[in-house]
Amino acid sequence: MIRAGQLPAFTLQGILLLGTVAAAQTLPPAPETSPIPKGAVVLDHVVAVINGSVILQSDVDEELRYDLLQPFGINANRNTPQSALQRLIDRDLILQQMKVAAPIAEPTPQELQERIMQLRIAIPDCAQYHCETDAGWHAFLAAKGLTETEVEKHWAQRMRVLSFVQSRFGAGVHITPAEIENYYQQTLLPQLHDKGVKPPPLSAVSARIDEILLQQRVSGLLLEWLQSLKSEGSVSILDPAYGQVGTTGSGDESGGQP
Repeated sequence: MIRAGQLPAFTLQGILLLGTVAAAQTLPPAPETSPIPKGAVVLDHVVAVINGSVILQSDVDEELRYDLLQPFGINANRNTPQSALQRLIDRDLILQQMKVAAPIAEPTPQELQERIMQLRIAIPDCAQYHCETDAGWHAFLAAKGLTETEVEKHWAQRMRVLSFVQSRFGAGVHITPAEIENYYQQTLLPQLHDKGVKPPPLSAVSARIDEILLQQRVSGLLLEWLQSLKSEGSVSILDPAYGQVGTTGSGDESGGQP
């Protein structure tokens, strides 16, 4: 993704993974663009501009691929190009706010590897590859067109964003061990049973469940905040394949922060 500051991409579970639904509104006509010459092959193109930050078609394609890393609780039918673009828009707005907020520390190599190991155990499609082993994990990534370096960079960024969201909206929210176990028993186990996947032990996914429950608690606040950022800034959809083209928000497209 080409952005001011060269911000890396990431995936956010829950509210950001599924994207947000903008309020219906009348958009101004899209600016005229030059026609593509006959016979030209379009390798990539801009689909949206967020406060001057560009989202390319290749970014949407990458976002769709990274959905493969979601451990559980995701409806695969909702991972469409349109919802992927909405996730990228929301993510871009958060990353822009992170640039002007108090710095969020990078996860340590040990923290990152611990989270990735939890991921390897929790991804349903990983079971057939035996991702708990390094050989199985590498085979899974190769089959999905990903590399270990890409996943580590992706997940480290994701951890930073989650830390930012939790610090901003999760103050005072505490998830109890009983709530984690209840989610495991009542939600996760039935989901995995329906997919014919052997469930990981509670200890292996408790941190992930805590993360999901926290996100559920703050999702309303997060949605309101994102909607305000869209209203105050400038969000332009340029490709009609992603909905009605035009610009929302009161800001300009000069690249300034909302």
